Amino acid sequence: MAAELKSIEPLRAIIQAQPLGIFSDIDGTLAPMVQDPAAAAISPRAKDLLERLMERGAKVALVSGREIEAARRIAGIEGAAYAGNHGLHLWLDGREETTEAVQAYVAQARHVLRRIGTIRYPGVSVEDKGPVLAFHYRNAADETEARKAIMSTIERVGAANNFGVYEGRKVIELRPPLEINKGTAIVHLAERLGVRSAIAIGDDMTDVDMFLGIEALRRGGLPGASVAVWSDEASPDLLEATDYSVSGVPGVEWLLAEVLTALPG
Repeated sequence: MAAELKSIEPLRAIIQAQPLGIFSDIDGTLAPMVQDPAAAAISPRAKDLLERLMERGAKVALVSGREIEAARRIAGIEGAAYAGNHGLHLWLDGREETTEAVQAYVAQARHVLRRIGTIRYPGVSVEDKGPVLAFHYRNAADETEARKAIMSTIERVGAANNFGVYEGRKVIELRPPLEINKGTAIVHLAERLGVRSAIAIGDDMTDVDMFLGIEALRRGGLPGASVAVWSDEASPDLLEATDYSVSGVPGVEWLLAEVLTALPG
């Protein structure tokens, strides 16, 4: 069970190893959850703190389930690295990078989308994210029945079997069955950015892959820690998969401020 982080002391040795890499989810971590996903925005304080951390030499990478362009719009942090669609797309050095293996699933996703059509359940929306399809049910009056309707529809479409089914906070996604996720993304980004330590922050079960990425980095000798962002919607399993926890976006803002203060020099 993750310990609630009340002091920066447990992370001080990690912060001292420069450059520090900060790998963070966006929705529910840096941006409060909202009913309309298009209306999401990173908190002004979190944005300011991340930009100040970058000015002090920290490497910031925002790792999101959203598409790259949406993630960059919501965060608005120039000079940061981004991983979109759970690591299927990267943004580094001012350009997007996508492997051919990912591109091959874009047409397949279009085929699935045509077969599924519109799920006729109030409050359910389908988001087309290129090689990924996301079914949102946060706005459904009965979330349990909405989830059942989505899963039933997916099961009826044979072409959907070519994708993996993943669940997050009020969302079900079809993703390519590739060995690419938020964890592999941060391991790759840690190498590309040349970091010597790492902190990963996330609020959802989809962020557990990031926490596993931290474990992989530690096995390779790089100091690191994972921090879960707790909320009423979070699964208790989230706390089993991480080192520490903070409460909500305000807790993340506190953590970023403490890291900024603890940076050497």
